Amino acid sequence: MKSIYVAGSINMDIVNKLDQFPLPGQTVEGLHTQYHPGGKGANQAVAAAMACSRVQMVGAVGKDAFRATLLHSLQDKDVGIDYVLPKDGGSGLAFITVNSEGENYIVLSPGANKLLSDQDLPDQMWIDAGLILLQNEIPWEVTRAILQTANEYGIPVWLNPAPAFVMPNDLFPLIHTLILNESEAEILTAVSISSENDAIQAVYQLLHSGIRRVILTMGSKGLLFVDEFKQITYLEAYSVQAVDTTAAGDTFIGAFASAWMSGQTLSEGVKFASAAAALAVAKSGAQDSIPSKIEIEAFILSNPAPNHRIVSRYNEFPSI
Repeated sequence: MKSIYVAGSINMDIVNKLDQFPLPGQTVEGLHTQYHPGGKGANQAVAAAMACSRVQMVGAVGKDAFRATLLHSLQDKDVGIDYVLPKDGGSGLAFITVNSEGENYIVLSPGANKLLSDQDLPDQMWIDAGLILLQNEIPWEVTRAILQTANEYGIPVWLNPAPAFVMPNDLFPLIHTLILNESEAEILTAVSISSENDAIQAVYQLLHSGIRRVILTMGSKGLLFVDEFKQITYLEAYSVQAVDTTAAGDTFIGAFASAWMSGQTLSEGVKFASAAAALAVAKSGAQDSIPSKIEIEAFILSNPAPNHRIVSRYNEFPSI
């Protein structure tokens, strides 16, 4: 049985809750502060493992007081940590501010994440990986090396381009699946997304770049994805009361990866992942909010199926 390898960031999230975000220059009083293990890479790894996949984490932590907590959090969720390396200095930190509506602002201090190099990549990954998940919170040269080597070995790579920046065009054909939100899509395509038609245009542009599959998440507005029949399909979001959206996107990606690895169809996997993300936003924290497979399946059974509809047919991009 192949494993999901996640090469990415491992952070301690320092979360401040408040009623409303401050204006520039304004000081406001926070309601309380919490510490949660996080990082986009670690969150996605936990989400995949919670959905019952074999997962290996590739990353770095600092030689500081947070190291033991970060490693224990991964181990406790059955994520393999053999390829998580200690680096001099501090671990990655994310300073997260969450308002009363569950929306957040995040400032990253990368710490050890930025010290990961392509020399740290384990040879076992090219033998054991059935899927590799990447984000943009480790050095770009490491991401590039993984994309290129995985392509040589025929291993599909899914990229979540967060934080987003304009990427080299030659790497787009090496990306099996691109999973991104509206703001990230705007940066990659220069398409200002204010309507569904804008979102469809951004998906078209990304497909034309050589990426085989695109999933554009739009929070409570749902998502667009390229389905098994080479159609762009809209799926509405499950309706829940948002408490903290911090790990929603990571939960979606990890749960979807697990569903895909288990043989679910693309449509089934997207629905499963949407349910996982809905459960995550209804709880505080990053990894603490990620649901188990049993919880996801129970949520799907107890809630009406989200509406979906074909919004565009497109038959010119490569097979998915």
